[in-house]
This record gives sequence, structure tokens and C-alpha cells, in this order.
Amino acid sequence: MKVWSTAEFADAKGISARAARMIFARGRYRGHIFPITEEVSAQGGHSGRVYKLCVDLCSQELRDLLGLPEALPSTTIEDRLQGRAEDWQIAVAADKYRILTPVLLTRPGSPERTRAIRDLAAQPAHKVGGTWMQIKERTLYDWLKAAEGDVSGLLPAPRRDRGQRRVQISRAWDAGCGLPDEAQKQIAGKLAGVARGLLANGRSERNVRTLCAVELQKLTAEAGADMPKAQLAQLCKLNAKWSAQFSEMRAVHAFAADNKTYTDRHEFHVRRGLTARPMEVLMGDVHTVDLTISAALSSRFKQVRDIAFDTAIAGEVSVKAWLIAWMDGSSGYMLATPVITGPGQGITQQDVALSLYEVLTCPWGGMPDEFMIDNGGEFGFLAESVIRFAAMAEISGLGVVKCRPYHPEGKARIEGAFGVITRGFISALPGYNGGNILKPRLKSRGKAVASYNLGPDRLIEDIHLAIAQYNGTVQQGDLAGLSPKAMLSAKAEATGWQAQRIDDPDMFDLVFSRQERRDVRQGTIAVGKRRYSGPVLTELIGEKQVPVLVPWRAPNGSIILFRDGIIHHLTEETFALNDREGAVRKSGMVALQKAEIARRKAKAAEVDVQQMLSDAADLGPVQHNDPANWSFSAIDKGGFIGAPIREAEARARQEEEDHADIREYLSMKRAGRREAGDGNHQASLNAT
Repeated sequence: MKVWSTAEFADAKGISARAARMIFARGRYRGHIFPITEEVSAQGGHSGRVYKLCVDLCSQELRDLLGLPEALPSTTIEDRLQGRAEDWQIAVAADKYRILTPVLLTRPGSPERTRAIRDLAAQPAHKVGGTWMQIKERTLYDWLKAAEGDVSGLLPAPRRDRGQRRVQISRAWDAGCGLPDEAQKQIAGKLAGVARGLLANGRSERNVRTLCAVELQKLTAEAGADMPKAQLAQLCKLNAKWSAQFSEMRAVHAFAADNKTYTDRHEFHVRRGLTARPMEVLMGDVHTVDLTISAALSSRFKQVRDIAFDTAIAGEVSVKAWLIAWMDGSSGYMLATPVITGPGQGITQQDVALSLYEVLTCPWGGMPDEFMIDNGGEFGFLAESVIRFAAMAEISGLGVVKCRPYHPEGKARIEGAFGVITRGFISALPGYNGGNILKPRLKSRGKAVASYNLGPDRLIEDIHLAIAQYNGTVQQGDLAGLSPKAMLSAKAEATGWQAQRIDDPDMFDLVFSRQERRDVRQGTIAVGKRRYSGPVLTELIGEKQVPVLVPWRAPNGSIILFRDGIIHHLTEETFALNDREGAVRKSGMVALQKAEIARRKAKAAEVDVQQMLSDAADLGPVQHNDPANWSFSAIDKGGFIGAPIREAEARARQEEEDHADIREYLSMKRAGRREAGDGNHQASLNAT
């Protein structure tokens, strides 16, 4: 805000300073109210009060009277900011204010204030900014003026070259290399580029200083510095402060070579909260249960599981426990299926489908609006299945979101829940190894934690119990002191939510299955090494690329043929050599096939194929201008066409042809006889 002092007002109006002070004291001038501000000073009359006119607050009439412009330039607070004070400046200002505290408690211009200042000046030393010093009386008055007016006056003056590099590389090198300033700047720039390149390639700062020191020696010598090698090496040593200025290049290295570190530490992430309604989002993931389990092979027969478990305890089999977990996005409530695998086994799409079936048939589960999964192959079937379900149920808005690797805003909640379950509940079970296979927990030096040996059934019960304990434990953060189970119940009641369940196993298999296209051959469809048949295939004799669905939940069971709104189950049938049911089955299927052929034949009309082919062809002569009656002739190699009618004429003609042949032969014979001459030789037929 712009202000006028009494002296400035007196100069502008051509009056005395005393008259100006009287006008400012009254606060009025020629019938106009003066916007006066009062400041307290350590000097002057009226108890140190000083009046000033706030020019920006003057009315338009008063501005015209004072000769001020109509539009005054505005000064924003940003224009007055001089930059942020350093911490050491603030500490010095705080020490000054602390020293002045006894003076500030007295009335301005009073004898008590004068006495307090003299007492402070008489003290041998005061601590200011970590340094003990004696303070003179004049200095105390200057501090007091700043403390009661503009407190920024207590801050020590900053350096004028603040923010500018005062050293090219190091003080020793700048002073001892003997190179001109321009050459030093060029070398410093080249060396900075080398340092940034090394850090961008993942080198440590210590290694960067070592390599850059050698590079600096080379650049210094090439620039013309003439000194012994040992002296040059000592001169070119680099400190940690020099290499620290390029630490920003670590992010460049992480971006290019360590995506997980970059996304965890540097990439921007958004915070995700809970959804408003249950099952709007269902997150899915697979997690390893950190237990040292000797074995617990999956089997539907309890005796087999117990035998396998006992075998594992003996050290013959190695097994692993997993969790296929699903979490509601509105509450963090988790539904999980334990999976115990044997050697060489892992989580498959069939395992995920079996676990998902339990979620979709659960009263507090059901079909979600959106699945949120990672890019693991075990979840690969969900996208196609959700689209199929949305189309059949005529539901819009269903979808699948696949989270990118190392992006915690995607499945951060379920990943964090795994950590809570492991540390808080799984760790209480016997055999917990801490989650690090390479460095497992030891009960004593050289002895690992004892294996979990309570049996496979008890193991499954303990894992289910750990999940239940997690769902029933109070949490802070987004849950605000509620457990996941309590939050799920509260939101279900508040929104009136009802689970969209798929209770029919056939409907589940129809949705969560993969589509295959196969030809119908011999009344069956082959998928892999299995051949499936059913009465419906008798209606598809000879069909190509018939779409069938192979359920993910039971890929080796029956397959589904969905035709005309009806679900047909195709099964694999095998009959023994002496099983009469096989012959009965064949006769029944053949009869259906014959009936299908008869049905197709009944729809066909009787046709004369030859007549239709002739009708479709142009059998007339080729149309040409001349001759109109021209046609192809025949070749009579046997002399049948135009032959004589009587036998005598034929014999006479034949005899005439035979006599002509004999005469021709005799003439050729006479021409080839020997003739008398000078030599005994045969004359040539062409001799002259």
C-alpha cells in the first residue's frame, strides 16, 4: 500500500511541515476525511506517534484535490516478496527478538524502556545465531524499531550472490589449476555432463567421484595445465558436495532400468478410497502363505491327504500353501480360498474359478460391477466371462480392470491386507518362517523353525480362522475404527444392497468358461484328447466350427453346447468291449442321425439334374455372318464315307492300287543296278 508522509504532503500542497502535521493529526482536509494510519516511533513528539496518509484509500474527490491519478498502480503481495529467508536468518531474527523481549514489555518513550536498553547494552555478551557478541545501545534501538515496525528488519541481509555457483569444481582446483575462467567453465560443464551420464547409468556417487577425478585430470592436462602427475591428482580430488548436485539423475536411471523403484518412489500416484456400495469393485489376487509346511497334498479323500501329509513330514515331499483372495472395495472385507499345492504345482485358472464360484454364491458376495485384478495368467479368463455374463443377463456397466505392475493405487488395499494378515495372524501359527525363504527364521543357531505338523485339515481351518480374525478386527484409516465386517454390514444397510448371486452351477459354468470351436465328426466333438457326445449332436451332422464352452471350474468334466436358448451338456462316454449298453447307445444315436437325415431329405424337392444342367447351358450353334450353314467336318480314316456299293468295283479299285505300287517299286529297282566303268562301284542315284 502506498503512503505519504507529512513531508511529502507538504511538498505536494506547498505548505509548511507543521501545517501538514496538524492536518494529519485532525484527519480532515477541506471537508474530506483523510485515511490516516498511525505508526509508533522511538523518536519524535506525541509519544513517538507518526501519521501517514494511505493514498490507495483516498476517495476520487480527494484524489482530484490532491492531484493524484485516477488509476493507481496496484502492488500485489507477490511483487513485494523478496524470496524465502534461510533457516539461519530466521534463527538470528529469533535471537534478536528474544534479547529485546524485556524492552518490548515497557511503554514506548518511557524511562523504563531507556533503562532496559542500557541494561542490555551493559551486558558483556549475547548469543545471536550461535555466536556470542556484545551489542551496542545504538544497535538495540535499530532492532527495536524493526521489532515494532517491519519485523523483516531483524533478518540479517542475505548474500547478493545467493543461488549462484561461486566455485566451478572445488576451491582447490579453481585456485590451483592456473587456467583462465573461460577454460574452467568449459571443463566444469564437460565434467558435469560426464557425472550426469554416470549417475544415469546407475553408478554410485562414490564411484562417480572416482571416475570423474580421473576425467578431470585428463581435461586439465589437455587444457594446458603443466604440473607433476601426483600434484595434479591431488588437485583434482572431488568431494561429496560436488557429486550431490547431480543426484537428480538417480531418477533417470530408475526410469530406464528399475521400473519398480521409479513407480514406488517417483511416479505420481492418486489415493483411492472405499466405494459407496458393496461389490461395486471386487479385487482379486493370489498370495503365498508364509508357513514352512512339510506337505499337505490336495485330495478329496481325507485318508489320502493324511498319508501325503505324513510323507511330507518325513521329508520326502515339499508343498506350499496359497491364498486366492477376493476383497470388497467398499469395506476391505476379504473372502479367501486356501490352496495347498504339491511339488511342481501352482495356481491355475481352474483354482481361481473354483474360488470365484464360492464368492458368487456367497450371501454377502455375488457378482460385482467390476473386477480389479493384476495381469497374472490365472485371472486371464475373467474379461471374456464378464462380457458373456453381461450379454446374457442384459446388465450394463460390468467390466474388468487389469492393474499395471508396480502401481499401488490399483490393488494397494488387498496387498496391504495380505501384509496385515501375515504379520498379525499367520505369524501366530506354528511354522511361520517370516516370509523369506532365503533367510528363514531360526529357533536356534543353525536350526530352522519347526514345520507345521498339525495336519492338512487343521491347516485349512487355521488359514480360514486367520482370514476371519482379519475381517473382525477394528482398523483405522478409511474404516474409521470399524472392522471390515462391520463396514460391509453398515454400507449394505445404508444402501439397501442385495447380493447378485449366481446360485445355479450350470449358469456359473455357462458364464465362466472358455469357448472352443470344433467340427462334428462321427457324431462327437473332440476337445484335446477327449471326445464328447450328446443327442443334440445328431442334429449337427457334418457341421463345421461348432462353438462349445469348456467350464473353467471343471475343464475335464462335461462341456456345454448353448443352442437356441437351451443348455446341452456333452459328456465323454466309454463302454467296455462286452458292455451291451454300448450297442444300445450306438443304435439309439444312429437312429437319431437317420431321423435327422430323413428330416433334411423331406425338405428337399425332386429335381432332374440333367435337364437343369442343359437348361443352364447354351447348346445351339455358334452365331456367325458367313457361311450361315458352316459346321465342323469328320475324318474318315477307314474309308467308310463314300465307299463303293458293289464288291466287284471295290476289288477292281484295290487291284489297280496294287499294280501302281508294283510299277513304282520296279522303277526304283532298275535305277539302283550296277553299271560297267573304271571302277567297281555303285552309282549314286544323283550321279550326272
